[in-house]
Amino acid sequence: MKRSNEEIRQRREEILHYLLENGKTEIKKLSQYFQVSEMTIRRDCAKLAEMGQITQSFGIVECYQEVEGQKNDPLEQIKLALAKESARHVKNGDTLFINTSSTATASLQFLKDTSIILMTNNLAVAKIEHHPDSSIILSGGEIRYSKQALTGDIAVDSFAHARSDISIIGCDGVDLTTGITTSVFHEAKINSKIIENSSTLIVVCDYRKIGHQANFTIGKIEDIDILITDSYADEKVLTALEKMGIQIIQVQV
Repeated sequence: MKRSNEEIRQRREEILHYLLENGKTEIKKLSQYFQVSEMTIRRDCAKLAEMGQITQSFGIVECYQEVEGQKNDPLEQIKLALAKESARHVKNGDTLFINTSSTATASLQFLKDTSIILMTNNLAVAKIEHHPDSSIILSGGEIRYSKQALTGDIAVDSFAHARSDISIIGCDGVDLTTGITTSVFHEAKINSKIIENSSTLIVVCDYRKIGHQANFTIGKIEDIDILITDSYADEKVLTALEKMGIQIIQVQV
């Protein structure tokens, strides 16, 4: 019986974690550990190598190492590419909402020359350089230090009384059945209000999130105007989303 895309995705994530913990490993050993055929592991590793997350040679695989003290993290490179693309859609004078997503936050790095009104529940924006004419509005609310997030009714109410020209949000899943989802309960209502009060909604999510379902639904698929993802995302899901009228942008990384 064919495995679901989610099972394949999860196994590949587990392979990465295994390699990070154990270092260089033989294909045969991975096959035994994950209780699948060597052919299956070879396919998984070929895909991970194509994505720049591992190297493989003569049946030996390992994760990329840090080079000259700098992290060579392909996933971070993907997120940065998504952030850069999302920033292209923001114009001078726009009112922009972002949530606490690291990818959405990274878009601000590419808006230093753009004057905007930024509204967010993300305390991390205070550390980012902005255009001198930009205005930064923090939602208020209870601080959750683990994510530098403002949460609670005050934060929700702030977004309830505002409307954006454009919003850039990250999420934990975009699925045809469950819609846009997050795993963070404390931010679910805030994200829903951001979506509700957005004139144009851009969702940024890497290949891992496409077709994935997280615990809490924050919006419908139909709420998305533009979905920005990478070239490794599930093509079947993207095709179905495109047929629903969503603009799909895949960045090449």
